[in-house]
Amino acid sequence: MKNFKILFAIAFVGMISTNISAQEITSFPGMWGEQFYQDKEKLSWKEINTIMMESPVSEGYWKKSKKQALGGMLFGAANFGSSIWLLSNLDKNEPLTAPLITAAGTGLIGAIFFKSAMKNKKMAILEYNDSLGNTTSFHLVPVSNRNGLGLALQFN
Repeated sequence: MKNFKILFAIAFVGMISTNISAQEITSFPGMWGEQFYQDKEKLSWKEINTIMMESPVSEGYWKKSKKQALGGMLFGAANFGSSIWLLSNLDKNEPLTAPLITAAGTGLIGAIFFKSAMKNKKMAILEYNDSLGNTTSFHLVPVSNRNGLGLALQFN
C-alpha cells in the first residue's frame, strides 16, 4: 500500500509538471480566402473564430477585423452598384462624372476597410501566438545541496 501511494504521488507530480501548451496558428492565402492551420491540421472558420474569441489578448483585434470586413463588403456592394450605374450611363451616352466618382470612392473606401481588416486579423493571430509563450511553466529538477538529494520545482 505504501508503494502504491509513492507511485501515485510520483505520477501525479509528473503529470502536473509537464508543460502542455497550445499550438501556434499560421495563416496562408488560399483560393477562397485565408486558410488557417494549427500544426498540420487545417482549421475551419468556425474553429478559428472560437479560438480567437476565447483568447482575451486577441479578442479585441478579431472583433474589430470582423466589423471592418463587414464594412468592406458593404462598400464592395456599393461599388458593384455604382459600376453598374457607370456602365448604364456609358451605354446611354449620359454624363459619367457622378458614377465614375462614386465607383472610385466606394472602391477606395472598401479597399481601405479590407486592408484594415486584414491588418487586425494578422494582429489577432500574432497576439494569440505571442500569448502562448507567456505562460508560466514549472518542471521537476533534481537538486543536490548540503541537506541531501531531492526534487525541486523550477519555474520558467
